[in-house]
Amino acid sequence: MPIVATALGRKFGVNVIVGGATASHTASTDGNTIWIPDLPPESALREVAWGFLAHEASHVRRTDMTVFRAAALQSPLQKTLLNILEDIRIEQAIRRAYPGTKKTLERVVDWMIDNRQLCAPGQQDHPASILTGYLLLTLRCRVLEQTALTAFAAQAEKVLRQTFPASTVRRLMGMTTEVPRLRSTTEANQLAERIIQLLKEEKQAAEPSQNDAKSDSEDSKGDSGDDSGGDSEDSEGNSGDDSEDAKGDSGDDSKDSKGDSGDDSEDAKGDSGGNSEGDSGKTSITLQQVLEAEENDLDQDLFETAKTLLTNASRRSGRQTVLPIGEDARLNPQGKRLLHDVRGESRALTAQLQGLVQSAQMDRPYAVHQGKKLVAHRLHRAGVGDSRLFARKTERTAPNTAVQVLIDLSGSMGNDYGGESLGEIAQNAALALALALDTIQGVSVAVTAFPGMFGEDEKVSRLIQHGQRPASRAGAFLQPARGGTPLTSALWYAAADLLQRQERKRVILVMTDGKPDDVIGATDIIQHCQATGIEIAGIGIKIDVSWLFPRHIQIDSPADLKQTLFGLAEQFLV
Repeated sequence: MPIVATALGRKFGVNVIVGGATASHTASTDGNTIWIPDLPPESALREVAWGFLAHEASHVRRTDMTVFRAAALQSPLQKTLLNILEDIRIEQAIRRAYPGTKKTLERVVDWMIDNRQLCAPGQQDHPASILTGYLLLTLRCRVLEQTALTAFAAQAEKVLRQTFPASTVRRLMGMTTEVPRLRSTTEANQLAERIIQLLKEEKQAAEPSQNDAKSDSEDSKGDSGDDSGGDSEDSEGNSGDDSEDAKGDSGDDSKDSKGDSGDDSEDAKGDSGGNSEGDSGKTSITLQQVLEAEENDLDQDLFETAKTLLTNASRRSGRQTVLPIGEDARLNPQGKRLLHDVRGESRALTAQLQGLVQSAQMDRPYAVHQGKKLVAHRLHRAGVGDSRLFARKTERTAPNTAVQVLIDLSGSMGNDYGGESLGEIAQNAALALALALDTIQGVSVAVTAFPGMFGEDEKVSRLIQHGQRPASRAGAFLQPARGGTPLTSALWYAAADLLQRQERKRVILVMTDGKPDDVIGATDIIQHCQATGIEIAGIGIKIDVSWLFPRHIQIDSPADLKQTLFGLAEQFLV
């Protein structure tokens, strides 16, 4: 799972960390990195994990988190509406870039349905849940073509119509037609705001019908003075003519009130899909409930549910594998000087390694029974019945090898040895080997230090990546020692990296001066490497590593490290 996850992460162009025992390593994303738990091979939730990874990768690639966080502060309803709309938008986008993700995401929906984690809202549910449930199911069904949701979407629409006025439903459906054309998180948020404004307008439209009779009655009793242009005091002192005017005005108002009431009744009837005038009060309350909805009134987002399921499954399994992310090491300005020194000190070793590899690639003729060219010194063999008198050349190929050099830069590698730290000696040796291998056709080299730049176990520091010229990266080989010895995660990273390579032979060379933080995990990944054809060897710097690595060397003098490292490389290449 870690290896597939890192392959997908690279394909999508996002950082992925797999596994971990701490709360920060549950299924989640921070807008830059995605964490997913390591699940056992038999877990049915692995399909959900791949869908979660594809979904969150699209968020990392497409979602403006600044806009999203600001919208989430407005209200739980706006956060939920934006999340639904943005999910549709970003899943459309990743499907266009990577068509295979359509099936990956559909499998998450299928699993949710089969395991009763997804269903249509019912009339007894909170109105806000009915509204957002309708949007989630209908948009996924119609826009993303997730046809497994067809029946749920139809049921959600039925409940929506039974809960909200016809005008609300009609206007809401009109707005959903804009979803396929959303181009950014900002546009998705603007549509969410318009839906909320729609609800406010519909609520205001429903409110006057509750007060019409009361307002018109008060107007009939007390507004006659106002109609005649005077105040209450003037009304008391009015003449009979004024009284007649008041009477006439009152009559007119009564007539108008009756007419207005009739119109409002008709509007209410149309808006509520046949509800009586008394139901308008209920409509207003329903809309108010939606606008004031709290987090627990709204259904959990589809992929929030997936996150919870994955996290719980990981905790039950107890698996603590960590596949770290790689960060590019900073280039120190002293790199040019280091490059000059390393080249001078390693010239003899480089020439020796190049010569041995070239010699092993030279064509050597051998005798066969037929051919076009006789081997003169074998002609006498014909007298004893040996007909192998013709020469044929061996077809030799380049080494075709990918190499990952892992450097332990744990705190103890800062120990001094003759004016240099062990970490400096190891980095110099690795740079020298990388420079030598870079000149050999058919060999690709990468160099990685662990832990991360600031001692993080969940990161490794990439000094050289495959395809980069070592000379241009010399400044990366001046890193200080730090942190512990997370060899397990470093080996996972190296193995995942090599399995993406096309070279026939894959090799990991490890330089370390200490015991791994996770012995069981390190042993496990080394066995995985052997099972998948990755060759691995360890160099113990003043420490025995024979109990851990199948091929191993112990050096007691760090000054011998460079020659030992070159010797190991020679064994794998020749």
